[in-house]
Amino acid sequence: MIKTFSIILVILGMLAIVSALRSSIALYQRDKRPSTFSFIPVMLGFVLGYLTFAAFLSMKPTTTPIEFIVSMIFFGGGIFCVMIFGVISQSMERIAFAEFQQHHNESHDPLTGLPNRRFLLRTISQQVNEFNLSEQHFALITFDINNFNNINEVFSHQKGDVLLAQFSERLKEFIDADIFLARSSGNRFTLIVNDPQDSNIPNYIESIQSYLDHPLTINEHDVNVTSTAGVSLFPEHGTSAEEVLKRSEIAMYSAKRIQAPYSIYEPSASSHFYDKTELASMLHTAVTTMDFDLYFQPVINVNNQNQMTLEVLLRWPLGDGYSVRPDEFIPIAEQTNAIKQITHWVLETMVTQLAAWRRQGITPQVQINLSVRDIEDDALETFLSSLMKKHPINPAQLTLEITETSMMQNPCKAQAVLEKIKKLGVYLSIDDFGTGFSSLSILSNMPIDEIKIDRSFVTDLLYSSNHEAIVRSTIYLAHSLECRVVAEGVETEALGQYLISIGCDKLQGYWYGRPMTLAQTDEWLQQATLTNTRVASQN
Repeated sequence: MIKTFSIILVILGMLAIVSALRSSIALYQRDKRPSTFSFIPVMLGFVLGYLTFAAFLSMKPTTTPIEFIVSMIFFGGGIFCVMIFGVISQSMERIAFAEFQQHHNESHDPLTGLPNRRFLLRTISQQVNEFNLSEQHFALITFDINNFNNINEVFSHQKGDVLLAQFSERLKEFIDADIFLARSSGNRFTLIVNDPQDSNIPNYIESIQSYLDHPLTINEHDVNVTSTAGVSLFPEHGTSAEEVLKRSEIAMYSAKRIQAPYSIYEPSASSHFYDKTELASMLHTAVTTMDFDLYFQPVINVNNQNQMTLEVLLRWPLGDGYSVRPDEFIPIAEQTNAIKQITHWVLETMVTQLAAWRRQGITPQVQINLSVRDIEDDALETFLSSLMKKHPINPAQLTLEITETSMMQNPCKAQAVLEKIKKLGVYLSIDDFGTGFSSLSILSNMPIDEIKIDRSFVTDLLYSSNHEAIVRSTIYLAHSLECRVVAEGVETEALGQYLISIGCDKLQGYWYGRPMTLAQTDEWLQQATLTNTRVASQN
C-alpha cells in the first residue's frame, strides 16, 4: 500500500513537472531568448529524475519509510516547480510587454497612435535599401493642416490636440491598409505610396483632400479644416530617407506659397526664399530632429601656429545645396525660444567631439557663438559644467563668443552669467566688435579674454584710413585689457600680413581656410598634428 502511494506521488509530481516543461516550451516560442530557453533543459532534467525514481520504486518489492518520504518530497518539488515557474513566466511576460510598450512609445506618436518621424525615416530607409532588389518606386505625400497655429490660439493647445486626433482618424479611414501613414511633425502627416507610376497621384491627393474637407468639431463648434500637400518621388527626388522626406516638405511649402492644394517637388523649389511664417514652421520641425549641420573654419594663431583653432558655424540645410543663413533663422529661433535647444545641441555635440579628438591626441580650440537669449540663461553654466563632467575636456579648449550688441542689451545680467561661466575655465570672446555701442567702463568689467574685430572694418583696411585707425585702436585697447585680438574677413595675404605687423593675435578668413565639414576637419586636424609633430622632432 505504501509502495503504491509512493509511486502515485512521484507520478503526480512528474506530471506537474511535465506541465511546467510544456509552459517553458510555450514561453520560448513566444520569446526566443537564451534566458527562456534555459528553462527547457532544466525541466527535462527534472522529468528524467522523476522517471528514474518511479522506475526504481516499481522494481522494489517493498518501500521503506525513507523512500516514502523521498517520494513525498518529489511530489512537493513538482508542485513547487509549477508554482515557481508560473511566477517566473508571468514576470517574463510582463517584462516582454513592458519592452514592447517602450519600443512602441519610442516609435509612435502618443496623441494619434501613428508612427512618429523616427519610425517613418526608418521605414523609408528600409525601402531605399531594398530598391536594388525590388526596384519598387514610391512616393511620399506630406499633408500639412493650414492655419493650425490660429486654431491653437482660438481654442487652446489641448483642443488643437483633439482636432489633430480627429484629422488622423479621418486619414486612417480613407487610406488603404497597405499604405504607411505617420505623423511626421506637429500638424503634418506623411504617407508612403508604393508604385506611384500605377497611381494617379494628383487625383489621389484630391480624393483625400475632398474626404478631409468636412468640418471637425471642437467645443461643439464646427471647424473647417483644409490641408496642403507636397509630393516627392524615389529615386527621382533623392537617394536617402532624409532627402526624400525633406523634399516632400519643400514641395508642400511651395504649394502654400502659390496657394495651391498640392505641389510635386521641383529642384528649383529649394532656391526660393521663405517668409518668416514658413521659416518658423519649418524651424519647429528642424529643432525636433536637430536637422542642422556644423561646419568648421580654421583660425590662425599668429603667436603659436601649432595651436589649432576652429570656429563652429551652424547651417540649416534644405536640400540641393541650399541652406538657410543663420541671420535668417537665429532671430526666429530667439523669438520662439527654440534657440536654447539649438545652443544646447551645439554645445553637447562639440564637447563630445572635443573629447573624441582628445582621445586621438588632438586638442584644438573651438569657438562657439552664443545668442542674446543664451547669456540671459542662468542655467547655462550648470549645463556646461555637467557636459564637461560627462565628457572630460580641458575647459580652455572652449571659447564662447558673444556679440557686442547682445552683451549691451542687459550688461548687468550678461556680466553675472559670463562670470559664472568664466569660473569653469572657459574662454570668452566679444564677436563683431565695433558694430555696437559698448562703453569702456562696461567693457573693462566684463570677464573677456578675446575681442573679434568685425569684418566690415577689416575687409577694406588697406584702403580706408578711418578703418585702419579703428583696427589699430582696437588692438591697442584689447592688449591694454589683456585680451587677444581676432580679425575676421581676412581674404588676402597682403591683408593678413599687415594685420600681423600691427599686432593682431589671430586671423580668420578665406586666406587661411574655408569652412569645412566634420570629415574634412578631421582630415585637416590629422594633417596639422602630423606636421607639427615633424617640425617638433626636427627642432
